[in-house]
Amino acid sequence: MAGMKRRRLDKNQIFLSTLPNLIESAEAGDLSAQHNLAAFYAADDFAGQKNEAVRWYTHAAERGHPLSQYDLGFMLCLGEGAGKEVAKGLWWMEQAVANGEPYAARLLSDVYAEGMF
Repeated sequence: MAGMKRRRLDKNQIFLSTLPNLIESAEAGDLSAQHNLAAFYAADDFAGQKNEAVRWYTHAAERGHPLSQYDLGFMLCLGEGAGKEVAKGLWWMEQAVANGEPYAARLLSDVYAEGMF
């Protein structure tokens, strides 16, 4: 097969082709879809849409999705996609810990041990 060129698909191109289905699932209330859509908007490749990430993380976080609670808290603490709201961000991370999210537990323990906020 020497000389044959492979067609390479950009991972964003593949994802963008599935985006309409993801949006439809998120709008229908699928928590995983809401989280994945938020993560899509939070990605650096889609800067300027971080407010959409906050919106979708909030939808899932309010319904008890632990990873969305963590991600929302993280974004609020950093002021990404919304105004910087450290107290609210830490509260969301505490909710994530209460719901068993290990990333939030680790980050909160570091934050409180180091007095970061």
